[in-house]
Amino acid sequence: MKKTIGIIMVLVLTASLIPLALADDVEIDAKTQNEVEAMECQYGAEIRLLQLEKSITTNIIKGEEVVSVLEDLEYNTAELEAILFELEILLDEVQSVDANSTNATQEFIDLKSDAKELTEDFREAVHELIDDYAVEGLRERIRNMTCEQVQNLTSKIQNRIRFYNRNQLHRLYEVIGETDESLLNQYQNGNITKEQVKNQINKIVNQMTKQKRNQIFAELKESNIKEKIQAKACVEDSTEGFQERKQARLTHRLQVVQNSQNMDSQVQNQIQNIISNKIDQVSSGSGGSNGSNGGSSNGYGGSNGSGGGGKQ
Repeated sequence: MKKTIGIIMVLVLTASLIPLALADDVEIDAKTQNEVEAMECQYGAEIRLLQLEKSITTNIIKGEEVVSVLEDLEYNTAELEAILFELEILLDEVQSVDANSTNATQEFIDLKSDAKELTEDFREAVHELIDDYAVEGLRERIRNMTCEQVQNLTSKIQNRIRFYNRNQLHRLYEVIGETDESLLNQYQNGNITKEQVKNQINKIVNQMTKQKRNQIFAELKESNIKEKIQAKACVEDSTEGFQERKQARLTHRLQVVQNSQNMDSQVQNQIQNIISNKIDQVSSGSGGSNGSNGGSSNGYGGSNGSGGGGKQ
């Protein structure tokens, strides 16, 4: 019984940690609330923004390959190229977000919603050009595509995750009344795994009195509830003024397109029409999803994945 209680406490203690296994999906749904919980500190915000940057970068790379294949087959890819160009603008916007800003969470939710919408637009445009059999062939071709840029982002994310988890573990050690700086440093440097740290915490918990365990459990439970309430409030707050912010982003992107030099005129006209139509839809109150629902695919032409959502 004592061992069981100890295991339960360790699960509660380590629930806020982020695993090093990273997904490429950028889903916007109920899981967003869990993602936002990690954004309470700088490292957590950086992780979420970098994960979004990686997702968009990956989809751009895959999208460019799709366009290349379809161009070789003499399809008109103007609409696909227009969507990719807007994704490029979106990528710049994600990269410009200040993780320390008080608006970082709101911007993350807004831009993630845009990423979801553009990914779905691209997928639908591909399906309008070719049949399901050809789509499946493209999907297989791009499934495992990567590049140095994505690999660098993966390394950067993993580094931030170790910093974030070290800080979380330090806070947890303070709650249970013991701190092992050597163990935390080993984890941060990649010399030991998260599981090894959890085992160490488990040993400490199992040596406590029942009264002490119950006290810590109550403190952690209260803290976790507060974090979930705060995250839910952030997500709900982001829905206020969402359409106005979206219209402002679209207007900015339209200006970027209009000021672009050396762009194919057909693609430029296509993207101007697409963005202008979106602005009209938002103005009339019928455009786009809000910041608390929807989802993006894990690569073009595929079905919605499960990565990127939830507390990573």
